[in-house]
Amino acid sequence: MADITRLVVVVVMVLGLAAACLASAGCKSKDYGHGSVVCVCDVGHCDRLSLPALPPPGLALMVTSSKAGQRWNSSTARFKAPTDTRWNDVEVEVDASTTYQSILGFGGAFTDAAGLNILTLPDELQEEVLRAYYSPEGLEYNLGRVPIGGTDFSTHPYTYDDLSERERGDPALHHFSLTKEDMEYKIPIIERAMKLAHPTPIKLFGSAWGAPAWMKDNANITGKGKIKPEHYSTWAKYHVRFIESYGEHNLSFWGLTTQNEPTDGLTEGFQFNAVGWTAQEQALWVGRFLGPNLHDANLDHLHLMILDDNRFFLPAWADQVMSDSVAAQYISGVAVHWYTDWVTPTFTLDLTHSRHPSLFLLYTEACTGQWPWQPLKVVLGSWVRAEEYAADIIEALQHWVTGWTDWNLALDMKGGPNWIKNFVDAPIIINAPQGEFYKQPMYYTLAHFTKFLPEGSLRIGLTTKERNKEAENLVLTGNKRKKQLSERRMNEVTSLDDILTQFWTGTTANRQIKEVYKIERTISENYTGRAKKKKRIRDKKRLDEQSSQHYGLSHVAFLRPDNSTVVIFLNKGHDVVQVGVNDKMFGQLSLQLDPHTITTLTWRSSDITLEGGDVNQRS
Repeated sequence: MADITRLVVVVVMVLGLAAACLASAGCKSKDYGHGSVVCVCDVGHCDRLSLPALPPPGLALMVTSSKAGQRWNSSTARFKAPTDTRWNDVEVEVDASTTYQSILGFGGAFTDAAGLNILTLPDELQEEVLRAYYSPEGLEYNLGRVPIGGTDFSTHPYTYDDLSERERGDPALHHFSLTKEDMEYKIPIIERAMKLAHPTPIKLFGSAWGAPAWMKDNANITGKGKIKPEHYSTWAKYHVRFIESYGEHNLSFWGLTTQNEPTDGLTEGFQFNAVGWTAQEQALWVGRFLGPNLHDANLDHLHLMILDDNRFFLPAWADQVMSDSVAAQYISGVAVHWYTDWVTPTFTLDLTHSRHPSLFLLYTEACTGQWPWQPLKVVLGSWVRAEEYAADIIEALQHWVTGWTDWNLALDMKGGPNWIKNFVDAPIIINAPQGEFYKQPMYYTLAHFTKFLPEGSLRIGLTTKERNKEAENLVLTGNKRKKQLSERRMNEVTSLDDILTQFWTGTTANRQIKEVYKIERTISENYTGRAKKKKRIRDKKRLDEQSSQHYGLSHVAFLRPDNSTVVIFLNKGHDVVQVGVNDKMFGQLSLQLDPHTITTLTWRSSDITLEGGDVNQRS
């Protein structure tokens, strides 16, 4: 017995030593010649993201990642009484009295491709991938998107009720069954992630890509095609069966989107899994079929999200669905994809929120390398792609979005597998032959949001002043048309619709945009007197928050549930930017933002006074 005890002790010590070795601090960097570095994780080393404790009041924790190779570098900075600020390029002031939306969370998708790739690694590295996303030593994700059946990021197209050509249909879903992909690549991976995330629950939400061929009017899982009206009820029950089947494995869901990219199935020549819907058809299906079926199955708690497509279709899609009072009673939120953000004004989000304030806005899919003109799908060490992620998240958070969900958790060196060869990039890339995986720069920029903004964090006001007087007239840069919106003109803006109209005036997209968004000038005419003045001030203040983009600088501020303040800065420019961060209770903190860096500041909120130039706690 004594020998056995000694053996157990030795084994535990060896395992503990191995774990400690694997979690060695710091990034093991590797440069692939794409502008920055990846951090390599292998059986001997993998960096983890610990979040240092907040310093005492008067000090701020500062965490930085950069193109130059910094990864999660932490330091502290001190607030002082405001002095000569002439040398600051930008002055920002947090305003906790002005509040906006609260955070739901951040996450990624448990695709077949992600699960398959993770399982190609040794057991200890499989755990490290999941730890990197869902544990307190990783990104601390709390959202997980689960495809309902197959996607293009599967090895083949499939659904849960595929029939032979001889079989005409299965309206009672007698043949419905989860597949090998669920049993091997999804459910076990989700279960392991949940254990690592404990006690933080993971909010799972499902999204369907393709439907069984016999349900669709094109008789194909893929391509342009809609659900046959006679199968609307069956398609609703199909979703219920999915939720119940996962429930049999003790996995409960928080939400459902009503269809992944419903416009794909309306597109001629579309190549992979899809179901087409118009907004009116989606409203009909949700109100008369999906909602009632969920209710009958005691699944009323599920948060239904409409659209699940690009924001180009907002606010019109939400307007049309919510105009159906029967459907509206079941809808909780609007799911948005990021792919056309670069050509779509952010005011589409503002308009959607202003018209439907009871609905949350949640980004549910994003990835890079997706465009045909991008020959390299996976670009190891790309800081450009990291900045694209960070800039889009900041922009979305500035416009009422409550969270952001990435696409595949992990892909291989080609950006797959993908049965249609629609390869893309991911924050974690797995090199199975070498027995290692790479944390991309995207991974670390995500951390600057996910680890600092837990569920319940509240966006607060953040005003900006630039020392460059000419720059103060710039709302957004790189566009002469945008420069014309000077400070004087901003005072004349009376509504978000007016801004949106001006934004697109004279552009080649003007005709299409007018048709999609149907700008209603009557909205601005409805504002009179005091209400009109308040609206003008709010619009001007919101535009002021964006003005520092003259320097390639963007930022957003939040108040966390623990009452600490968080400000996230992204400097996409080639120059150093000197920033003064002002808190009315603490004073000013001087911050130097080097080129191509993302920096997160956080500090305790407290009742303090300024004495002798430094911060002192009030007794």
